[in-house]
Amino acid sequence: MLADAVRGQFLSDHPGLDVPVPPWPDSFDFVDDLGADSLDRLALATAVSVHLQINRSGLDDALLARRRLGDWRDVAAQALTLYSDSFHVRSSGSQGAPRWHAHRLDVLVAEVEAVLALLPPGRGRIVSLVPAHHIYGFLFTILLPARLGCSVWEARAASPVSVAGRLMPGDVIVAHPHWWRLLAESGVPLPPAVGLTATAPCPPAVAQALRGAGLAELIEIYGASETAGIGWRPAGAGPFQLLPAWQPGEDGQLVAADGRRVDLPDHLAWQENGRFEVLGRKDGQVQVGGVNVDLAEVRRTILAVAGVRDVALRLAASGRLKAFIASDAPPVDLRPALQAAVSATLPPPARPASWTFGPALPLTPAGKPSDWQEGA
Repeated sequence: MLADAVRGQFLSDHPGLDVPVPPWPDSFDFVDDLGADSLDRLALATAVSVHLQINRSGLDDALLARRRLGDWRDVAAQALTLYSDSFHVRSSGSQGAPRWHAHRLDVLVAEVEAVLALLPPGRGRIVSLVPAHHIYGFLFTILLPARLGCSVWEARAASPVSVAGRLMPGDVIVAHPHWWRLLAESGVPLPPAVGLTATAPCPPAVAQALRGAGLAELIEIYGASETAGIGWRPAGAGPFQLLPAWQPGEDGQLVAADGRRVDLPDHLAWQENGRFEVLGRKDGQVQVGGVNVDLAEVRRTILAVAGVRDVALRLAASGRLKAFIASDAPPVDLRPALQAAVSATLPPPARPASWTFGPALPLTPAGKPSDWQEGA
């Protein structure tokens, strides 16, 4: 979890850099191996301290005095012997500025127990394809294996096909819909393992293909950084079922077991017995590779490039963003400037993967915004 927290904070401050995916060795040096300066180290230490509440133990300054991952792990372990009743995660900012959200550890453990009851017997390893400092990763790649007493295979550095070739019956694979889509498209056979998916809707065709390839089950978790898990369903099929810790409230809110009322980022349609359907986000954001992407920010970045009159953004069939650029400038000149602008300021999921150029944005015969063929 520590390496993911460090990497996430560093990429937040330096979105254009290529930072290796954990696991990192204990000898990983934040200055020599990451390139962090004194201000970076202050931001990294602050993020880790808030995640694990190390400041409550008075040991947060010890992080700044050290620069290797293993040393930070020792500080965190000492702090957790004093205070370990909560875990804090930072939202993506899809509902305003990014904010920290506290989660009681006993509530998170109860959620893990509820999801564990959905999994078939004979469970093996946890196969992790998600960062552990996000709430979904913390629940199912930290707390779940701790509950099961099983090992964790950190597999993000491997391709979906490579992962598939090393899966074993009973493995519990924790991934996001983009990863599951790539695995389904590969067509490789799968053992009777179990999958968990979250962060965005899993298309029914993807879920069906994975089950047809041999996956025993794929369970979709609906939730948010602010709430942790809220509901579940067999991926791609029917409404969600509320997890035991929640009850529907009024005006689109949820009521937690402790009486808290929580606003949700999505519109929900409620059915009987705590079942619901997700109708769409209230803020119009999209999710790419399990990451919330602010289309307004992407649009502002692109419009700031000289020669761009207007831009349209949509999700492509690949699950990545595509952009249509209205401009009279030659694409051969404009494309490098656009790619440089988004690479300098936006994280990889927010960078369009394809660019299409024309004198005006595409419209339907009725004058409404229209989709377009990539590269046309």
